[in-house]
Order: sequence, then C-alpha cells, then structure tokens
Amino acid sequence: MTIKYAEIAISRNLQEESWLSYFKNLIGEEDITTENDTIIISFDDGTITDTKSAFVDKQFKFGCKSYRTIYPSYFKNPSKEFILFLKDATYRDGVLRMDFKNIFKDDPKYTTIKKMPSVYNAIFHSVLTYKELFSLIKNGNNYRYLLAYDNEYFDKSDIIYFIHILFTGAFIYDNDKI
Repeated sequence: MTIKYAEIAISRNLQEESWLSYFKNLIGEEDITTENDTIIISFDDGTITDTKSAFVDKQFKFGCKSYRTIYPSYFKNPSKEFILFLKDATYRDGVLRMDFKNIFKDDPKYTTIKKMPSVYNAIFHSVLTYKELFSLIKNGNNYRYLLAYDNEYFDKSDIIYFIHILFTGAFIYDNDKI
C-alpha cells in the first residue's frame, strides 16, 4: 500500500457566478462547481492537470447516497474490481469528527494546513483490509483541499474522474447490487 498525495484548487469564475451562489459562498456554504469553474489537481510527483481537459469517464458504480454527506455510501471501480465504503464520522464532545491522521501521516502539508469543516471531507476504506484508501480534507477558507489515495487502487485518471464527479455533483447512483 502506497499512499500518494495531491492538492486540489478550484478556480471559481466569479463573472459567471449567479447571485444565489455568490451569497451562499459569502455565508460559508459550499456550492457545487459549475461548467464555468476549473478544478486543478496538483499531484505529489509534480503533475498538474485540470479535470475538464483530462476527464475520462471511468464508469464507477456509485451506491446509494449517504445520509450525512454528499458522497455515495460506497463505490466500485469496475476496471479494478474493488469496493470502497464511506467511513462514518464519530461524535466526540457533541461534534461529528473524522480522524485523518492515519491516511495523511506521511504528508508534511497535513500538519501545517488549516483544517476546515466541509461537506467534501471524507475517508473511504476497504472492508476487506480495513485500510483507508481515499481521503479528502478542506484546507483553509478558500476552495483548496488535500487528497490522499492509495496508488494500488487508483491511478491518476481514476482520481481525476472521481474528483470531477464529486465537485460537479454528477454522481449517477446505481440501483443494482454491487
């Protein structure tokens, strides 16, 4: 298992932004990314790409929507034959929390970023190995995120696909059993 890291930055096209979206952003509510925005992924090997230009439809199978987040409760990459499940947040001191320390333990940026609550913060894990294989956490108040993924289960095109689907809200849920 080799965990790789990446940074995500969303460049908002404010000239094309609706008034509703503008005010939602002012009060701190995260809005989905539109066709006018650009999602940029900077991988730890120096590769930088935007999800529009490098998008390849990978045909992931998404399970039902989780009741606490915008994520599906599980997903399957048909080309790699594995299923990942969304890890539940736990209540501590009356607040829902997730522990990202394990998956980000080798990323020096994790200790220095300003970790923020976000609907996009999540950890996916394998129920077969109980290992965390994909995670996303918000970095500061702007549209910046840290990403961790296991490169045995995901290649860069898988990550580009999943991040694009996530931030544009384009999940198509599969009603078939996985």
